[in-house]
Amino acid sequence: MKAQNVPRCIMLPPLGRPCWMPQNPVGADLLYLSWGVRWMGDHPIPLAMHQGWVYAVILKGTPVLCLKNNQHPTRSGDVFIIDPDCAFGWQDQPKQSSRIMTWLWHNPPTHSMLIPQNGDCKRMHVDEPQLRQLVAIHQHCQRNVGVIGETAQLLLQRDRLDLDICLAWTLSDPEPQNQQVQMDMALCFLRENLSIKHPVKELCSHLNVTPAALRNLFQQSCGRGPHAIALEIRMNHARERLARSNASVKEVAGELGYCHANDLSRAYKNYFGTAVRSTHVPS
Repeated sequence: MKAQNVPRCIMLPPLGRPCWMPQNPVGADLLYLSWGVRWMGDHPIPLAMHQGWVYAVILKGTPVLCLKNNQHPTRSGDVFIIDPDCAFGWQDQPKQSSRIMTWLWHNPPTHSMLIPQNGDCKRMHVDEPQLRQLVAIHQHCQRNVGVIGETAQLLLQRDRLDLDICLAWTLSDPEPQNQQVQMDMALCFLRENLSIKHPVKELCSHLNVTPAALRNLFQQSCGRGPHAIALEIRMNHARERLARSNASVKEVAGELGYCHANDLSRAYKNYFGTAVRSTHVPS
């Protein structure tokens, strides 16, 4: 493909191939959709630039994304976001089919991580669940372009956000972040709810996770289970209160949800190895 005299236009697929464009593009964000089977080897798409940001998702096959200075062989799950000043086209081996779905948006990506360098493209790869999510978003766009009026714009704005969120999560590797956020929420809950009788059960409900998932969260974050951490927080609170205030064992036992002072004394000695009153120094 030659790079001289690159036009800025939408290279439409051959007749009969599914695509969509707005009748009146003025003020629209979504400028083009395409999907379905393509034969890029028999009908290559020459280099062109566009009036907006192109999102291209490879669903099947191994077409080649051609840029001015290089080529990108592809596979299923590859996603490209292409800058308006990036000239690109597609080609493939003769008789080879592929399935690509594309969006052309007038406005740039809504997340800074998704914006390619000027005149270039950003490449990423998604797994099968994310690929299914992208297909669902594209199909939703296909349905929403048939809606008339202000509602259509709201629906497409939501589709755009869903698309960018899906891809931004792919780039940000959110699992460690999510784990830390959940762990911070768990510790905060345990510290602020010292009197509940079944803290781990209530914590599962608070985080909306199963007991097994909660155990995994605590083991991965601090190497111990939630029961051990909950007990540590409760016993440290008891030692701190008894050492630094005039609170009685009975009062602290009530704060921690024990029915009797003896219950706290027993738990305290089992945990620290010393009697509860040995650390209670009234001021």
